[in-house]
Amino acid sequence: MTDTQISSFLRECVVFEDDTEKGLDFDTFYGLYISWCVLGRKIPIPDSAFKTALAVEGLKPIKDKGRRIYPGMGMVGPAARDYVMNSVPIWTETATDIPVVEIRQEAVPSIA
Repeated sequence: MTDTQISSFLRECVVFEDDTEKGLDFDTFYGLYISWCVLGRKIPIPDSAFKTALAVEGLKPIKDKGRRIYPGMGMVGPAARDYVMNSVPIWTETATDIPVVEIRQEAVPSIA
């Protein structure tokens, strides 16, 4: 069997945990794939083709509150760090009036 772009992505970026109810929703899964492509200088496929490629790899989503979830999957590796760092807002305009002392008290240490 030949190695496809999607199988390489899955091998490098996804960990499978059968004992968890958690998983990746489709948007997060595709965002992780885009981060992997950017870091590896690969041309990403469209989201509809990505969904089909996941099905070809044997991955089927379940519906949970209107969202497609791929159960038992978690993100790992450099693409996961890139995705999280680029998708979570660090600062918002509404936070500009909070005193710096309060911001420091609410800060959470990084796990990276």
